[in-house]
This record gives sequence, C-alpha cells and structure tokens, in this order.
Amino acid sequence: MKHLFLIALVAISFVNCSGNDDDSTPQQNNPVTTQYFHPPLFIQGSWKISNTSTSYFKFTNDDFILVTPYTSYKAVLTQTAAMGQPAKVVEQTSDYYYEFTITAGASSGQYKFKKISDTKIQWVGSTPFFLDKE
Repeated sequence: MKHLFLIALVAISFVNCSGNDDDSTPQQNNPVTTQYFHPPLFIQGSWKISNTSTSYFKFTNDDFILVTPYTSYKAVLTQTAAMGQPAKVVEQTSDYYYEFTITAGASSGQYKFKKISDTKIQWVGSTPFFLDKE
C-alpha cells in the first residue's frame, strides 16, 4: 500500500511539473488606427474658392482638412476617440458625389460635395458655392 501511495505521489509530481504555467509571453499593444475618411479620387487634393486665391479644403486619401484655420478632422477624431468619446464618419460616395457626416463627441457636421468637372466641385450646403482644384 505504501508503494502504491509513493508511486501515485511521484506520478502526480511529474504531471504537475510537466506543464509550463508561466504566462510571461510578451503582449504587444499595437495602437489601434482607424481610417475615418475614404475620399474618392476625384476629390483628393486642395480646393480653393472659385475666383479667389483662398484655399479652403484639402482631401487626402485618409483625411479631410479645413485649411483656414487649419483643422485636420482625422486628428480631431483620433483625439476624441482617445478620450473614450464617439468618433466616426459615415460616408456615401460615388463617381460624382462625396457626402459624409462627422461625429466627434457630442458634435456632428455634415458635408456634401458634387463633382462638376475634373477641376471644379460644388460644396452643397445652405449656401452652395464652387471650389477649383489647386
């Protein structure tokens, strides 16, 4: 009986020691990046108010920028999300339209643009006006 107890004790010791319970695998915390904007190719670039030299909007492949005063809405949304507040863009795109609603915290804004030609768009809003590509 003592031999059975001793064999059982040794067997349990091997089972308990055979596994590695060390959970020291390094965890990578990669920052989460969200692409909020997906402007169509026709609108990417800098746009100025027609018949002026005043730049107004700039569209990159992943950002919407108000030139004066300089405001990167990608940066605004990234900072808002980092504070745990709602940050999103709902887009509708086609070959001739780019519409989106930006929500940053409790604020939101809607923008609508219509392609007139390769070098002219219309900002459709309460006071629509035309923009020329720079």
